Amino acid sequence: MSFASNNSKRIQRILKGSMLIGIFSFVFAILMGIWRIALTRGFILPSIPEFLPPHGNLMIGAFLGTLIIFERMFALPVKWLIWTPYIWGISSALIHIDFPLFKILNIVALLGWGIHRFIAYKTFKHLLNPLIEFLSYVALSIALLSHDGLAGSIESALAGFSFAIAVIGAERIELTLGFNRTSAKVLYLSLIVYLGISIINSLFYLIPVQIVGIILLFVSIGLIYNDSVIIVYVKGFALAQGALHKFARETLIVAYLWLIFASISIILWNQIQAVAKDVVFHSIGLGFIFTMILSHAPIVLSSTLAKMPKRIPSRILFYLFQLMTIVRVFTDLFVTVSVELWSWAGWITGTLHFIFFILYILSVLRSFK
Repeated sequence: MSFASNNSKRIQRILKGSMLIGIFSFVFAILMGIWRIALTRGFILPSIPEFLPPHGNLMIGAFLGTLIIFERMFALPVKWLIWTPYIWGISSALIHIDFPLFKILNIVALLGWGIHRFIAYKTFKHLLNPLIEFLSYVALSIALLSHDGLAGSIESALAGFSFAIAVIGAERIELTLGFNRTSAKVLYLSLIVYLGISIINSLFYLIPVQIVGIILLFVSIGLIYNDSVIIVYVKGFALAQGALHKFARETLIVAYLWLIFASISIILWNQIQAVAKDVVFHSIGLGFIFTMILSHAPIVLSSTLAKMPKRIPSRILFYLFQLMTIVRVFTDLFVTVSVELWSWAGWITGTLHFIFFILYILSVLRSFK
């Protein structure tokens, strides 16, 4: 037992190195995003070299994709699969290069991830979470492999977002221990349908985006219902009815409001076509996904550090991040009214998003001391 425990800890130490790929990808993606925004706003800067990866490939593929694989493999270490998050992160960051090796490596990493999810199913005797997590990466991999990656088309971008939404949705069901409930099974099914349509659309462009929006709205309502009737649990630790529990519920509500807003924006795509892309991308990416990252940071770190935080993270920093997202989406919506405001808001909010995010994560780490 002692040998097995030591071996597991050794694997976990090796896995932690993959976080560096995710962290580097995150920082680089932020800097790339600010750079691109500054260029489109007329600032005198050198153009972005074509050999650098697209923003979405870095943020969704290399950062978030690597982070999720790390977190799952950290919880269930498998020695001969510890290469998977490393290969996934590297291939996602470099897959845009016209060199077949990185595309092959991405598929190999996807297969490694699929094997790990099968092991998770055999270990925990629960199929739907591993299945959705694997299908999510299939959707993301297809999006990354398409021409210009997530930046290549609306369909590819929405497939990339479907990866994040489905993984988060499956985790919410797991964290609330609701997978045996009928409503949770319906939500699982809706996530599978959502992923299936995203995969088909990114390959064949057959389904109007409005249909994707309707299904996403249904998923949003299902997630809200799932979280509204179950007490939140964190990796085996029950959160008491105190400040930490209230903070978790509060931040989840904010995330779900962003997802509903994004769903309605997709449904109204034709009506807001001139601004739809930025509004949808920012409300899902900055609004839902990053709010969920902020909300789940204490959960992920409590699992990694094997202890619970002693106090809540900074509410001020959390809501400052939300304020920047509101400003960003608001100026996207009304760009035709004030181009100048839109021009300045992009790079200012982008910079402040990055600062507030880093400060918030530091406040989470301090909450464990």
